[in-house]
Amino acid sequence: MTDTALSISQADIESLEQLYTFRGKTEIIQFLNKHPFLVAPLQSAIKKIRSYFPNEQLFLRIDHDPEIIDYVHLVLSILTECNPHDALNRLNQFDEDWLQPLSYEVQKHLITIPEFHDDV
Repeated sequence: MTDTALSISQADIESLEQLYTFRGKTEIIQFLNKHPFLVAPLQSAIKKIRSYFPNEQLFLRIDHDPEIIDYVHLVLSILTECNPHDALNRLNQFDEDWLQPLSYEVQKHLITIPEFHDDV
């Protein structure tokens, strides 16, 4: 299989950029080109996210763990002003409703986390 067979379209990139702020655009695009099955779930996630986090800013970034070989994930972070307990409860419910029903491959490569203004 060639690299072009795995490439995501410019339209997909643009649609994701309308939904999420990219932190490290080149790295995110490279990751999505290797895992194009993540694009559709990310595009459809917004309606579900907004039912739990109606106004929060959403980010995508790549996370590496240098101590674990091949540990690379796409992180969807939700910048919230909720108190941490409430944010984690909302995120857990979101994950249960949206992420858990998705394929193992999606779950293996995508992580959702809350982010707080104190962390930024």
